[in-house]
Amino acid sequence: MLSLCRLTQNISNFKHLCRSSISLKLIRSNTTYANVIKSQKYKNQEGGEVIKWILLMIPVTSFGLGCWQVYRLRWKLELVDMLQAKSNATPVNMPTNFESLEKMEYMPVKVRGQFLHDKEILIGPRALIEHNTPLPRTGSLISDPKKNQGWLVITPFKLSETGDIILVNRGWIPQSLRPKEKRQQSMVKGEVELTGVVRLTENRGPFMPKNHPEKGSWFYRDLHQMSAHLGSLPVWLDARGIPDPPEGWPIPNQTRVALRNEHFSYLVTWYSLSAFTAVMWHRYFIRKLPLL
Repeated sequence: MLSLCRLTQNISNFKHLCRSSISLKLIRSNTTYANVIKSQKYKNQEGGEVIKWILLMIPVTSFGLGCWQVYRLRWKLELVDMLQAKSNATPVNMPTNFESLEKMEYMPVKVRGQFLHDKEILIGPRALIEHNTPLPRTGSLISDPKKNQGWLVITPFKLSETGDIILVNRGWIPQSLRPKEKRQQSMVKGEVELTGVVRLTENRGPFMPKNHPEKGSWFYRDLHQMSAHLGSLPVWLDARGIPDPPEGWPIPNQTRVALRNEHFSYLVTWYSLSAFTAVMWHRYFIRKLPLL
């Protein structure tokens, strides 16, 4: 009887021990699960903070690029003003060392010599430039030829002092005066003295046709190609003179002092992007509103 009671007590103690062990395991399991959930939430929160500050770099960087374009715009406008003043400076004599002309673009120089009209070429089409601004393409060649597309007359010029031959852009003519026989009076004979603005070679634009010397087709100012074809030095002067020469054509002063300037559109783009992304960032991360 005593043995039976002890056996019953041992069984009861075993059951209680099992229940305690299971309860302890459940507590540990719940604690571990809670820790995992808490750790995951912390990692998600930490990752969200990282993304938050990374995305903030978009409006900040855009704003910085907009400020940079403001600086570039001011620099470009000052450069244009400097070139304008340079082209209106007092003319100097043509240097004997033509390599120094590389640093004299837009500067006026004086030369003496005679034109070689038999080697004349035309480059274009070009719009007439008056006060450094192309005139609108209105009217017709009959009613007002100066406001239409035309051509630049490029004539080799033999210097009296050295015998070197350079290229002179004498000016603009309308389409109707392309044939030489229609402007014989404008072809100055004998020795003359003129003032011209130094210009360097011109790079071909992405959509501009290539020059074809064999066909007499010239679209842009490639000094090396032109000088090789005409037997001259790669030196170019835009002739200066009175707005309406006595002969009527060509019209000189065809120097455009203009540089590509798109910095204003760039700064508007960057500032707009900065403002838009800054508003979206504030809406999503600060006010906790859903994105549109």
